[in-house]
This record gives sequence, structure tokens and C-alpha cells, in this order.
Amino acid sequence: MDYRSSRIITSVMNREKIKIAYLAKQFHVSERVVRKLVRELNEELKEQGLPSLKIDSKGVVDFEERNQCLYENLKKFLNHVDFYIYRLNSSERKTICAMILMNSEGYVTAAELSERLEISRNTAIADLNELKDWFSSNQMELSSQVQKGYKVKGKEDNIRNGILKLIELNPDYSNYENGEVWDVFNHLLLQELEYEKRMPVIQKIVSEEEGHYNFYFSDFSFMETVFEILILVKRLSKGKVMEDTDESIKRSSKYPFSEGILNRIGEAFSIEIPESEKKKFVQCLRRKSYLKSSTKNVDEIALPVIIGEAIYHISESFNISFYLDFGLYDVLVDHMKSAIYRARSGEYLRNPFGSEIETKYPEVFRVVDECVKPLEKYIGKQFQKDEISFLAMYFASMIEKQKMEQTKEQKVPVMLVGAMGRGTMKLFETEMEHFDDILEIVEIRSSHENTEISHKNIRIIISMVPYHSEGIPCVKISGPILKKDEIYDIRMTAMDVLEEMQRERAFPEQETKDLTLKKEGESFLKEDGILLNAEAENWEEAVRISGRLLYRTGMVKESYIEAMVDIIRENGDYVVIYPDLAIPHAEAEKGAVKEGISFVRLKKPVCFLDHKDKSVTYVIGLSVLNADSINDILYNLVKMFSNDAFKEKLNAIKTEKEMYELIRDKI
Repeated sequence: MDYRSSRIITSVMNREKIKIAYLAKQFHVSERVVRKLVRELNEELKEQGLPSLKIDSKGVVDFEERNQCLYENLKKFLNHVDFYIYRLNSSERKTICAMILMNSEGYVTAAELSERLEISRNTAIADLNELKDWFSSNQMELSSQVQKGYKVKGKEDNIRNGILKLIELNPDYSNYENGEVWDVFNHLLLQELEYEKRMPVIQKIVSEEEGHYNFYFSDFSFMETVFEILILVKRLSKGKVMEDTDESIKRSSKYPFSEGILNRIGEAFSIEIPESEKKKFVQCLRRKSYLKSSTKNVDEIALPVIIGEAIYHISESFNISFYLDFGLYDVLVDHMKSAIYRARSGEYLRNPFGSEIETKYPEVFRVVDECVKPLEKYIGKQFQKDEISFLAMYFASMIEKQKMEQTKEQKVPVMLVGAMGRGTMKLFETEMEHFDDILEIVEIRSSHENTEISHKNIRIIISMVPYHSEGIPCVKISGPILKKDEIYDIRMTAMDVLEEMQRERAFPEQETKDLTLKKEGESFLKEDGILLNAEAENWEEAVRISGRLLYRTGMVKESYIEAMVDIIRENGDYVVIYPDLAIPHAEAEKGAVKEGISFVRLKKPVCFLDHKDKSVTYVIGLSVLNADSINDILYNLVKMFSNDAFKEKLNAIKTEKEMYELIRDKI
């Protein structure tokens, strides 16, 4: 039996009326090959006294008969297949090999692996050599010593993460249900962890404690948690203990949950669970478990209504229409769910700019505080001031956005300057239809007309010839048919000017605010504060890289770097403010010296706090001294990253110097 035969059984068991064409596509073979595999498999099933597979006239594969005992008998059959019977492919071989090595206390020889896996010694050595890179990329070392063999070296948390990764990387990992393992390879892999006798016990304990502490898991996160405990039990039975962590974690609302589960696990398997393991396990629970409402699913019904009322009342207070802004609505619902969890569990979310938000937007803060009172009454808890300030930031941003929206219909007056005849200018005008949404042509002239511009409100000149007019930006084009980069330059110039016009209208009595990060003519971004194709294994490493660049350019003290990491650990991945973009920062008192940024583009994206839907390639470290600065920076960054054409340019740039020249005036 091999991988394909095992997959045929599990596929037919998991779904009725599976077609032979589907299996052929999965295995990248012809239907004729699948029919041959079924015939060979039927011989094995017959030997075990199990029902054969049949293929009907429509190409549907199914068992000749299904009964109550079929599943159990098949499971027994699959779980008793060993390495002598099952033919491992290359990927499976290396996975099993890595699992054996990480669970071995001493050295393992190539001869031992070849005998165990039923492969040649040369094949075993080749697999081991290929595994070295995998171990290295996961912060472990596969060392070898003559006459002793091979051994994995690394920190205990890296070894456990490696074991978990091997399980999660399996194609059938997502098909685990209630601890049932329906695949020969997964059975062979998990038997290294003695899963058959341990997993049912672990599942029972986690499920019972889940109810006792009023937390819940999704099906997927439940199985992930079970596997983490399975690994924990295996490692502790070998005397391998996690390093101790911050004592403050015991104040987490999930520490009693962690303690409750692991105390029972220790009793069940007669092992002592150290304090360090209980504190470390809290991190797993933070990622995977959620607080249950006192009434089942009542939050799902009540929250949208209560938040909808809050949006309505705030919009009434400021005479601003939030109600149809579904983006804001969804963001607020998500944020409030987390806020409710924190309020109920006693956890604290610190807003580094809370006091300044309250000072800058006192009326917004007051109204938000008043409007969440029904929500506080509903959960029976009061929100912390910092929670209110986070909500105030959402609404303050919408107020500013509304001011901009009020002038959205405005277009930028533009003058066209041609170099040839009337036909050319007609073609030029036609090409300008690309910009009907943002530009208004108010004047057209030929290149030889040097008279003064007649239209006093012109804000952009688009010209086929060099043309200069004091204070008015000019976009030079090569001819009447616009090239791709010319279209991009025109639109970017128009957007910049339009924003300037809108700010002028929104704040007629004030000086137009410069939203670029400049101070006394100096850019807050320095060329040596940029790093491209940076290599980081995880979000912490990525954040530290951005922090070290800030330190190198004199923006922060060294203490600020770890503070950037700590605040994300405490408050979650809120720094991922836009797809593919994270802006880590810390409180000014943690070591900010002056305002500035660092700019990091990662070679490979990283996920923040194990959230696979929040992978990030760009990490922009931020040193700020007040809330005004962060508002301006966020505004400019979102604007930059929301422009697809500009994002393409960012991705294409090869050197730090080129990147600096592109973005120094944009951020």
C-alpha cells in the first residue's frame, strides 16, 4: 500500500459518490491508472475481510456495501499498516525522518533510519542532507558526528514548533475529526507521539475544561490545541521543559484555564507539569480560544444591533452619515467583540496615544463614551479609557474622511499644451478622458503661445514640450498618446493637488497642513533607515529589524526595540493597518528620541500572531512623540499602499537608494 491507495480509501470514506476523474486529477494520473490502483487495493481489502471498492458505469467509486462496522474496521486496518507494508514517497520519508529525529533523545544513525523506514542507507543519508536546510529554516540544527549519527539541536520551543509544523503541513491535517486518523501516513507520523492512547484522553479533558471555564474553540483550533498538548506530554515524558517566561502572564484571564487543563493532563499521564509550561500554554490559548457568552450565541445577535445604535447616535451627534459605511461597521463589530472579551476577562489593552486622542478630539471621546453605555450595561462591565480612545480614533478618522468626502466632486483644473496641429490636440483631448473623474480641462494652447495663463485657477499643466509656470506642477509627456508611466504620473500629480484643494476648502482659515513627514526641511526617513529583501522567520524578527534601523538612524534608544515587540504581544496585531503593511511602534517614553520611520521590505511575508490572513511584506517602524504625528503618517501610508500602480513600483525597486528617492516625499 502507498500514499495513493491510502488516499483512495480515505477519500471514499469521507465523501460518497466520489468520481474516478476526481481521483485521477488529485494524483495527476490517468483514469486507467486509478482503475489499476483500485484493483490492487481490492486484493488487500479482500485479504483483510473488508468490502471491496467498485466503479459504476458513471465512474463513481464506492464500497460494495456500507455498514456500521465498516468505518471501525477500516480504521483498524489503516492503523495497523506499518513501514514494511506502506511505501513512503520522498516527502513522506523526510517528514517521518524529521519527526523521529526531533523525538529522539540521543543520536540516530543512518542505518537505524534505513532499517526502520525500510529504505537503503544511501537514501537515508540523502534525505538527512536535504533535511538540514529545513531544520535551519526552523531555527534548529541537524548536527552529525562520526560513529554516533545525527541529532537535532535547538531551543525547546523551536523543537516543539517544528513537530507541530510537521503535523500541520500534512495534506490530511484538516481532515482530523474528533481525533480520528484516517490516513496511513498520518498514523505512522503520529505514532511517534503515542497518539492512540493519549489523544482521546486529551480531547476529553480539553472539552470538559472548555465548558468549565466558559471558553470555546473552533473545530480546527480545538484539534490544534490537542496536538500542542500531545507534543507537550511527549516532551515532558522525556524531561524536556520549556524555558520560563514573564511572571506577568499569570495575570492573564486565560491562566486559570491553562492551569485547569494542564493539571488534569499531569494527573492523567502521571507527569509533573512545571509552572513554566502553564505560563507558556497561555499563549496557545490566547491564539485559539474565545470567551463564551452567558447565553449561547447571544453576542452574534445583540452586538450588531447595539453597535448599529452606537453608530447611529454618534452620526446624529456630529451630523455625519456613518450609517451606510459598511467598512466602518465591520471594523467596529470586530473591534468591539475583542473589547468585550477583554472587559469580561479583565485584560487590558493599552493605547499609547490614548490621552492625546482624548485631548485632540474631546467631543468625539465624550460622545463615544456616552454611546457605549448600553454595551457596557449589556456585558455588565465598564470599558477602560484606552478602549474608548481606540473607538474614538475610528470615529475621528471618519469625521475627517467626511470632510474630505464633502468636496469629493471637485475636479482639478488643468491646462493642456500641445506641440503640433489641431488633429494632434484632438487626439490629446481624447486621451485625457482617462482622467474625467479627477481633471477638468479649462485651457488648451500650443507650445508657441507664451502669453500669460488666462485661467487663474489652473492647478496642473500637462505639456508635450518643456513648460514652466511658477507654483504650478507640470507633467511632461512624450506625445498625444499617453504611455502607462505617463498616465500614472498624471494621476498621482492630480491626486496630490486634489487633496491640497480639499484641505484648503475644509480649513479655509487655517494654514494648509503639510501631511508629509518633514521637519525643518529634513525628511523623517533616512536612506540608511531602509532595508530591502530583509530575511525574517517571524513577525518578532521583522519588528526587531525595523527597530534596529530606527536605532541606527538615531530615532530611538535601544530599549525601544523590545518595547515595539512587547506592545504587540500585549495588544495583538492591530499594527497591521492595511493589507501587507504593518507599522510597529511603542510609547514615546519607552525610548523615542525624535520622530522618524524605518522602512523594511521582507524577502518573504510573515504572519502576525499566527494570523495567516494577515501576512505582511512591508514593515515600517515608527518613532513618534505625539498623536498628531501618527495620524498624519497613517494617512499618508494608507494612501500610498492603496494605490495599485504605486505599490507595483514599490515591489519592483531593487536598491535602498531607489526606494528612498521614490518614497521620501510621499511619507
